[in-house]
Amino acid sequence: MNYYRTIHFADTDAAGVVYFSTLLSICHEAYENSLQVAGIELKSFFTSSDIAIPIIHAEIDFYQPLFCGDRIQVNLISTKLNATEFEINYQIFYENSLDKMLAKATTKHVSINTKIRKRSDLPLFIVKWLEK
Repeated sequence: MNYYRTIHFADTDAAGVVYFSTLLSICHEAYENSLQVAGIELKSFFTSSDIAIPIIHAEIDFYQPLFCGDRIQVNLISTKLNATEFEINYQIFYENSLDKMLAKATTKHVSINTKIRKRSDLPLFIVKWLEK
């Protein structure tokens, strides 16, 4: 799955460079977009009272700074780790230029039952999303 976006002025810090947590936020936008493209209704997904799928680990590496006006392509590679967890690897490039990676990130997610705050199996719609 690919997600395209323009870097906005609000995405940058005082030096005019994309702030690290902002790029993680953009990766999360790409994740949300991939769910939506797969037909998952975001409002119900993020407000479900029975299951939550929080991020339990995130990391990011930058290889080159990003600036306001840059057009980027975020490539998502999702992997089911076990019955309750999955991971998404993000590769960030300039739009339509895959010859030099600008950054890479990873988020690890776990499915929990919100009533008892214990791990639970990934919902079927997430398993199907992971298989695509």
